[in-house]
Amino acid sequence: MGRIKKYQEVQGVITVEMAYLMPIIFIVFVLIVYTSFYYHDKQILIGAATETATVGAQQKRWPGESVDAEQFCRERIGEKLILFAETEVTTAVTKEWVDVDIYARKKKMKLHIRQRAPVVNPEKKIRRKAILEKAIKNSESE
Repeated sequence: MGRIKKYQEVQGVITVEMAYLMPIIFIVFVLIVYTSFYYHDKQILIGAATETATVGAQQKRWPGESVDAEQFCRERIGEKLILFAETEVTTAVTKEWVDVDIYARKKKMKLHIRQRAPVVNPEKKIRRKAILEKAIKNSESE
């Protein structure tokens, strides 16, 4: 009879320890999943913002073509986000830069992504260089 009572006491101790341990294990698992979802969504938003800024900078070089940058960014994000359901996209185009800002939030978690792309005009610089070289040759020949 004493062996059975001792065996039951040991089983009860393990049950009590697991009652404390299992919620901690569950919370750690949930935190790992939320963290991975956060970084997954962050990388998708960074990629979409970078691609939108680059396309916007290229569109600025050719004024005949126009694409709505905010709509383009929303298409890139699509249904890929896992954690953040609410996103807001703003774009600003200046003479030298294309800025894309993406705000995402879910309850108390917030994420802000900003990407910039320079508007470059290499053909203007190449033409300017050719004109300068001609001017130098003309001044040397005179």
